[in-house]
Amino acid sequence: MKYTDVRQARFQWFGSKQRTRTHWIEFLRFILCGALNTAVAFVIYVFLLWLFPYGIAYTISYAAGIFISYWLNTKFVFEEQLRLNRALQYPLVYLFQYLLGLVLLFLFVETGHLSKLVSPLLIVVLTLPITFLLSRYLIRRSFGLSERERTDR
Repeated sequence: MKYTDVRQARFQWFGSKQRTRTHWIEFLRFILCGALNTAVAFVIYVFLLWLFPYGIAYTISYAAGIFISYWLNTKFVFEEQLRLNRALQYPLVYLFQYLLGLVLLFLFVETGHLSKLVSPLLIVVLTLPITFLLSRYLIRRSFGLSERERTDR
């Protein structure tokens, strides 16, 4: 092997290691933004309880939470540009998460005989990586580098 081949291979390995680190950082930011989004949606819900019945307050705060999530994930987690067409598609991530959670809940409670109280917590843990990947793909249209990282190369 020539020196340049060894050097190039080393830089490819480093780039791969850097990309993995970037993905973990994105995942941590995703969790933090999710916690912030949950808190904001809850505050919206509590405020709306003064104006509406709880069902309407919940529905409005849940919908607001989806779009707040899109904004936080686009700007801070994946560092991409906001796009109207992707914002309108973003609720599909949560529809998928909901349906998957419903199936898992049924399986855990009915088949696995797990607690109805513990199962939703387990579902959150299990669906978090899937929600992250779906959000990432929908916002970025790839599982790879961000717009900024692609232009810096």
